[in-house]
Amino acid sequence: MPEGADAATFQITEEAFTDDGVMINSRFLDGLKPKAAFEEVANRLSSETINGRPVGERKVNFRLRDWGVSRQRYWGCPIPMIHCDDCGVVPVPKSDMPVKLPDDIDFEKPGNPLDRHPTWKHVKCPKCGGDARRETDTMDTFVDSSWYFARFTAPWENDPTDPKAANEWLPVDQYIGGIEHAILHLLYSRFFARAMSATGHLDVAEPFKGLFTQGMVVHETYRAEDGRWLAPNEIELSGSGDDRKAVEIATGEPASIGSLEKMSKSKKNTVSPEDIIESFGADTARWFMLSDSPPERDVEWTDDGATGAHRFVQRVWRLVSEVADHVRGVAPKAAHEALPLRLRRRRTRP
Repeated sequence: MPEGADAATFQITEEAFTDDGVMINSRFLDGLKPKAAFEEVANRLSSETINGRPVGERKVNFRLRDWGVSRQRYWGCPIPMIHCDDCGVVPVPKSDMPVKLPDDIDFEKPGNPLDRHPTWKHVKCPKCGGDARRETDTMDTFVDSSWYFARFTAPWENDPTDPKAANEWLPVDQYIGGIEHAILHLLYSRFFARAMSATGHLDVAEPFKGLFTQGMVVHETYRAEDGRWLAPNEIELSGSGDDRKAVEIATGEPASIGSLEKMSKSKKNTVSPEDIIESFGADTARWFMLSDSPPERDVEWTDDGATGAHRFVQRVWRLVSEVADHVRGVAPKAAHEALPLRLRRRRTRP
């Protein structure tokens, strides 16, 4: 409750009290502010005993985990290390940087394509000159994007950054990304900024001033009776509302309609851009995604929504077609000059 209020008469009516007040109805914590109450609980748990053993202990838990940054795939920055049987792991000399990936790569077989390359991985050891092997793992692409905002401030600098230029440009004014970026990439970038500050490459406390988390494109999910995920083009829908039903086209068997999920290959609820363009055209796809909902909310992709957007685009096209002959040869003007006064007034009203 608010500090100074009477616990005997204080009530929650229309809205909950959300400010930093004092505890009530909490026995030995009554009258304490939340921070003091936290300390009191921790002190009691560490001092109380059962059968001679403490009930609890004060401890700080960190949820950070080790980040495995190596990937067994072609794309990504090569890890600039060389493996020598005599010298061990040797860094690639700076004069030989950057390590470039081969162009003649084979993706037809499973596994790491760089490890299978017949010549790229075979090099001489920088220390002893003997036969050695390149590291064939590449770095997680998050490694690159976790600090490229600093590199952009001086892209031709021989060192990773020009601290003077980086400090002048950074921090980034606005960060825009999906929810997975807000959790993972933002964490990595903040870690990199602190590490680069410790090494003298940056002098900023935070890499970004503001964060805007944009919505995801979501779609219904469908499953066959045996549990297989089905793509939208593998099912046929009928009915509406609570009576909607789905049938697997290939088997004719009923399929279940699941919840809206972020489009993903694993759940097969993606809609191919080629299918959208073939059915409605690229302008319809763009307009639907831009007009369906505010940018911070998820976009629910439905055929009905795309059809509605397509009708709007067709109306615009018809309007332009109708006036095309009348405006042909008319000299262009700025928009505020070309619009009739009446329309300009109407447009500026709330």
